[in-house]
Amino acid sequence: MSEEPTLPHDSVASVHGDIAEPDAPRSRRVDPDVEARARLARIRERGHVDLSDLESWCSSPKRYEAERAAFVRCVVRHGLGLFPGVSENAIGSRPGAAVEGGAPEPSAIYLREVRRIAPMERAEEFRYVIALEIAKETLEAEATAPRPTEPELTAMRRDIATQDATWLRMLGAVKPSSVPAPSPEEIESRVTRVRARLHEMLEWKRVLVVRTLPLVPGIARRYRGMGVPFMDLVQEANTSLMKATDRYEWRKGVRFVVYARFWVQQGILKGLSCQSRTVRTPVYLAQKQKKIRDLNELAYSGSGQRLSAEQIGQALDEPVERVERALAAVKLTVSLDQDLDPRGDFVLRDVLADPHEMELLDRPAGPPLGARILEALGTLNERERMVVERRYGLTSQPAETLEEVSRRLGISRERVRQIQEQALRKLQAPSRRLRLAAFLPEPE
Repeated sequence: MSEEPTLPHDSVASVHGDIAEPDAPRSRRVDPDVEARARLARIRERGHVDLSDLESWCSSPKRYEAERAAFVRCVVRHGLGLFPGVSENAIGSRPGAAVEGGAPEPSAIYLREVRRIAPMERAEEFRYVIALEIAKETLEAEATAPRPTEPELTAMRRDIATQDATWLRMLGAVKPSSVPAPSPEEIESRVTRVRARLHEMLEWKRVLVVRTLPLVPGIARRYRGMGVPFMDLVQEANTSLMKATDRYEWRKGVRFVVYARFWVQQGILKGLSCQSRTVRTPVYLAQKQKKIRDLNELAYSGSGQRLSAEQIGQALDEPVERVERALAAVKLTVSLDQDLDPRGDFVLRDVLADPHEMELLDRPAGPPLGARILEALGTLNERERMVVERRYGLTSQPAETLEEVSRRLGISRERVRQIQEQALRKLQAPSRRLRLAAFLPEPE
């Protein structure tokens, strides 16, 4: 006899009066099949499913597993709605204090609204998880039973486009049926039903994500000041919450909040890895940097000194070259356009010296470089001067290729190259070179 699955929350059987106690007399017990049929009859008469219809399953996962398939078939066959209007009420909120003063920042508004979201109780969380699972299976049954034809499958993929991972995986695994294609009206009717089921599933995913949002800011605060803005970390964590709803399996005996915490932390770490540096550090190099940082912190707390690359290599059993490479990768990049003044009057590039620029006393006297170049070019014939000016962009026009200059002068590219070499040899002659000698760098 198989053992009943472990509940991921406290048993709620004592809360609901319609569940018989285990020690109750046999005459007071209700036949589960009779109770299930009566519940389905009440649902059909009502026309939709409420969260209260899941109460008997919350205390008995074994009964839920036995009745789930028949329940889903009944919902699809009779076109019953799943929990209409309940998802909005499921996102509970606590009253918040009014904010005094001027208009707050959008991030402050977001964090204030997140703090108002009421945390989920264990039984409440399990009820929402079952509702999401029922919605997923109802969507799958609506889309695959009977197996859709190629026109129906194409219409679903075209008209119900979404980035939901569960829907995309399920739709990608469906193989079209070879039966004759239905009429356009029948195709539109089925697509409409599938769209409604998809909306129901997405609503309950939203419920789980929103009710779990309060744990995100607390985790994200641990990683402040590591190169990524705080609200960017929150956004990465919220994206990971959506992945958690796709991959959560309550039968493992772990609460959704605990499972989501792992995904939130992984999302934040991934965001730090991809966004904290201009050039992303490989994972193996980041792990080595962490080991080096831990060793340095341990040595500094003991002796007050940092370790050298040789000492770190000996401690980690790594070559010194690899340790130096990891230490060099720790250096961060700084933007030359970084503001150095709160008013934005000047940036970092304004206070940096150009190492290639000559000192004021070393600059040559007399005409500037442009005038000297024009003097040197004036000693060439017209064709040579035109080729040099256009090939090197000495005029206001950008530099041109051999092909462009050959078309302009009406000669071949090889002839243009020969004229260019001839002109450069003339400019290197001592009589012309002296005109530019003051602007040339001194030999090492």
